Amino acid sequence: MTKTDLTIGFARLSDCATLAAADARGTFTKYGLNVSLKRFDSWAALRDALGHRIIDAAHMLAPMVVVSAAGLGPFPGAFTTSFTFNLNGNAITVSTALYDQMCAAAPDTMHRRPLSAAALKRLVLQRQETGAPPLVFAHVYPYSMHAYELRYWLGAAGIDPHRDVQLIVLPPGQMVDSLAAGLIDGYCVGEPWNNAAVVAGYARTLITSGEIWSNGPEKVLAVRKDWAESNPDTHLTLLKCLLESSAWIDRPENRVTAAQIVSGSAYVDAPFDEVVGSLTGRNRQTGGETRIDLPDFNVFHRYAANFPWRSHAKWILSQMIRWGEAPREIDINAISQAAFQPDLYRSAARALAIACPSIDEKTEGTHEHAWVLTDATHPIAFGPDRFMDGRIFDPADIDAYLDGFGVRTQKPRMSETDVVQVVRLSRPVSA
Repeated sequence: MTKTDLTIGFARLSDCATLAAADARGTFTKYGLNVSLKRFDSWAALRDALGHRIIDAAHMLAPMVVVSAAGLGPFPGAFTTSFTFNLNGNAITVSTALYDQMCAAAPDTMHRRPLSAAALKRLVLQRQETGAPPLVFAHVYPYSMHAYELRYWLGAAGIDPHRDVQLIVLPPGQMVDSLAAGLIDGYCVGEPWNNAAVVAGYARTLITSGEIWSNGPEKVLAVRKDWAESNPDTHLTLLKCLLESSAWIDRPENRVTAAQIVSGSAYVDAPFDEVVGSLTGRNRQTGGETRIDLPDFNVFHRYAANFPWRSHAKWILSQMIRWGEAPREIDINAISQAAFQPDLYRSAARALAIACPSIDEKTEGTHEHAWVLTDATHPIAFGPDRFMDGRIFDPADIDAYLDGFGVRTQKPRMSETDVVQVVRLSRPVSA
């Protein structure tokens, strides 16, 4: 018997738009699904709900699925995905006090795009020389694109994210209040929590995730492997539904309507003005400038955004190895195959006559401008895939990629269970 009653968990972030629109516009019903959406305030709670079968599927951080496939964390081998919700969508934001200090420390670097952490590096050195406590930066979960993007940005400027600054975990909804209270100096988070702090006058957004790595993955539809095996028809129907919803959202003429839906009390429950910028790509303030047009801030469908590239899973694994979260000898091929499963996606895309890649992985970082993928059922237009430091990630030669960084051998200070809540922080932001 085909399962039609589903409960899907989601986080209070703008990139839940595909689920919110499918719910509000009746797309789930169109495909014969009776879906209840359940909002979660933390990624750990959402993970546990999926792992304990409280929900059937989840709007989940891509690295959480990879970590599970790698046999790490509390649900080893339990999760997999056949669908990526979006590319890009995060940003690094700092307090206005820290931003002003960066401008004073290295004004010549503060208006270059993408903005490097060179000015921050000078402040870090100054604090070390004077014995001041390290700056505190938050991200949303130990295994998240936010964590890897933040570390990548810091590392590109020569800042060791585990020695030179303090990294902590906070739920997305606590970021703005924590920054306003002076409990943290900055954070990497999805929207609307960057724009909300900027609009309130507490912060400046320095750089978007799309500037750190153009069109890197963000959220995926996570399911349990046993659920996918027991409910193949339901899983396929759900993918088709989400593909249709993603395509609708990604049309420019629908973005404002999507923002109206997402900002509603049943979904993100935030002011429309704080949500709309992340979905339209307009009025985004980065590095002290108002960026009038960033249409690729959130990519929901174009560029084959929904395809679960195994090269994306491999890049995530490379960062886990780089920062000491996984041993270098892990079986990257086997883990990426267990984590990201593109064949079911291809079945859904074929049923909707949507062009999809015929390959499972691709080199990342070689395209500075738009390009066309021809290894597909039909040629697909793609956006840039550059890394801010110009590095190339070849999924067939990960050892060379890691050698280029110099791989850490010690474990980072934060584990998956070390989730630091704001109440444990007491120091004021640096003056």
